[in-house]
Amino acid sequence: MWKWGKLELGWGFGALIVLALLGGAGPALPPVLLAAACHELGHLSALRLAGARVERLRLNAFGAEIRADTRRLSYPREIACTLAGPAVNLALALLLARATLHFTAAGANLVLGCFNLLPIPALDGGRALHLLVSWLWEPLTADTVSRRTGLLCALLLTAAALFLT
Repeated sequence: MWKWGKLELGWGFGALIVLALLGGAGPALPPVLLAAACHELGHLSALRLAGARVERLRLNAFGAEIRADTRRLSYPREIACTLAGPAVNLALALLLARATLHFTAAGANLVLGCFNLLPIPALDGGRALHLLVSWLWEPLTADTVSRRTGLLCALLLTAAALFLT
C-alpha cells in the first residue's frame, strides 16, 4: 500500500495496470484511466460542493473507494454526489463523440458511466438505489431491495454473457 496524503494506492491497482498492459490494452489504457479519473473527480467535486469532508480515496484492483463524512448530507444531496461520477462520464462521452470524434475516449466514458449506473450494491447505481429507498421508506427496506435488485441484475448479466458466448 502506497499513501500520499488522502490518496492510497493498493498493490492490486498496480497489478491490474500491469495485467492490462500485458494483455495488450496499451493504446486503450490512457483513455480508460482518464475516464476513471474524471469519474472520481465528479464524485469529489460534488462532495466538496455539498460540504462533505473527504477522508480518503483508495485505488485497488476493484476500482476506487471514496471515504467521506456524509452524515450531515440530506438524502437528495448524497444521491447527487453518488450519481455525479457517472454523470461526468456520460457528459464527457457525449462531448468527446460530438466535438472531438475521439471515439475511444468517448466509448470508455460511456461504458464506465453506464456500468456504474447498474443497480449492484458495490456500484454507484446500487448506492443511489439504496439511498433513494432509505429516503422514501427506511434503511432496512433499502437493504432488502438493494440485495434483491443486485442479485437480479447479476443473474441477468450472467445470462446475457452465457447467451453471447
